[in-house]
Amino acid sequence: MKNIKIVQRLYELFAAKDYLGIREIFDQSIKWNQMAGFPGGGRYLGADEVFDEVFYKFSRDWTIWKVTITRYIQADEGVFVIGYYEGTYAATGRYMKADFACEYRIFEGKVIEFNQFADTFLIAKAMDLTK
Repeated sequence: MKNIKIVQRLYELFAAKDYLGIREIFDQSIKWNQMAGFPGGGRYLGADEVFDEVFYKFSRDWTIWKVTITRYIQADEGVFVIGYYEGTYAATGRYMKADFACEYRIFEGKVIEFNQFADTFLIAKAMDLTK
């Protein structure tokens, strides 16, 4: 259950946009794998790269972004999170709601790896990328 508490705290920090708190939970060499087709999709190495290429761009491009967790699942070396994203893309004003599942690998109380699985089509639709 300790790992679930770490990930729950991480989502509290995400909601509060407490980037310093998030950095304290991230391993400095975190591996961040975000779905291709998802905003900021790609593979990133290190907390600085995750913040520069993912989080800062997200706050710029989405007027509203909310994550709702419906389930936490304890795994041997981490946690799976099931839920949905909701947001409004700034450039189009379009709202979307898309399901996701994410894996967080944890070592010695730090998140060392993130792997995302999400419905990118609904997000792309909000961004007007589906023509």
